[in-house]
Amino acid sequence: MGYFAGSLATHSINRTLSKTLIRLAPPDFGFFEFSIKDLPLYSYDFDSEYPAEGNVLKDSITSADGVPFTTPTYNLSIPGALRNAID
Repeated sequence: MGYFAGSLATHSINRTLSKTLIRLAPPDFGFFEFSIKDLPLYSYDFDSEYPAEGNVLKDSITSADGVPFTTPTYNLSIPGALRNAID
């Protein structure tokens, strides 16, 4: 199961929360974090040919059994890096 920590900070509370939830999950669940730190900013120019980092993320999401999110709020929404990854 892949997960989004929603923050670029290495020691963010959301990443810590994700790791805590993983420890509480059944032992047969396998988790991996979707990395969003190296994604280029979204542009519709990429729609016909995604950059390699975008393809890695898309393939990882496709192979995941589930995609939980832990994320901070930013201006009553989600942080720009996570919004970029979702786009």
